[in-house]
Amino acid sequence: MALINLLDWREEARQQRQKEFFITLALMAILAIGIMALAYWFMENKIEGQQERNNYLTQEITQLNRQISEIEKIESELEELKKQMDVIQDLQQSRPEVVRLFDELVNSVPEGIHLNTFERKNDKDLSFNGRGETTTRISEFMRKMEAAERLEYKDIKDIEKDRQGIPAQIFTLDAMQVIPGKATNEDSQGGAQ
Repeated sequence: MALINLLDWREEARQQRQKEFFITLALMAILAIGIMALAYWFMENKIEGQQERNNYLTQEITQLNRQISEIEKIESELEELKKQMDVIQDLQQSRPEVVRLFDELVNSVPEGIHLNTFERKNDKDLSFNGRGETTTRISEFMRKMEAAERLEYKDIKDIEKDRQGIPAQIFTLDAMQVIPGKATNEDSQGGAQ
């Protein structure tokens, strides 16, 4: 029987398998490195894209904030203009009221009453200082003022006798100016609220 040495063949097969294992291991390592590089590249692209979107949004937000501040500035200017227009309209509407008030005052002052001063304290409050021949004349002045359309009697502060010259009564009287159309509008608005 012939002796065949199979060790060399086995050794060569083992070396071949070992060689194939290392080649497969190297290919797997290259493939793993390639997959990791591809994943890293993909994530970097995602991060870069998100950063670009964030930068774009930041720029847009800054631009919108600038526009909002401009809009608020324009709205405040518009409010100022509306207030100025309201003041101008009130002045335009009240311009003839002064003439009507003086006309009403002329019709309300009876004979024997002499007004020395006439003071307007605010939009409606009026104060009259004058002299009357008698207290009945002053009472008549108050009644006529109460009957007037644009004047409303409020209070008489003091009456004192003038001791110098012609006998007379010095008085201080408070009244209020009434604007017929405006008073009813304000009352109706006040009631509605």
